[in-house]
Amino acid sequence: MGNKMNFADRVQAGADLEWRLEREVALLAAEHPDGFAVRLHMLGDFYSVEYVQLWARLLEQHLALHIFGYTARHDADDPIAAALIALVARKWDRFAVRFSNASFAVPATITVEHPLQVPADAVLCPEQTGRTESCSTCGLCWQTEKRIAFLQH
Repeated sequence: MGNKMNFADRVQAGADLEWRLEREVALLAAEHPDGFAVRLHMLGDFYSVEYVQLWARLLEQHLALHIFGYTARHDADDPIAAALIALVARKWDRFAVRFSNASFAVPATITVEHPLQVPADAVLCPEQTGRTESCSTCGLCWQTEKRIAFLQH
């Protein structure tokens, strides 16, 4: 998935990426001291516990930083998932990462084929149904801990 996504580039995970991220976040913090948001992982996912810890450190260092995104990591025996669950629990107000199709009680998503399938504990994505112009004009994903239902596409 994502191989045909326009304007999306895959980057190599590892030390070089993390070095670059630290510098880019520091520049954004200097340019936007009143706050800025970073959307993580248009392609890819959290790849190590150390990478999760990098984002935790960046949140501590840059109080203007807010993060949102999604992860497929939610297996009970996955140490990366455990690190993410802990960080989301501690910092949801600034680290709004949702667990894709997870069945446990943390901010999650669910995929449905039709709007009538949205369960009572979820909200259908307003952007997908034309009730808002874009994700940036909505912000629901980082404003509520309710599950967000996305239409399968």
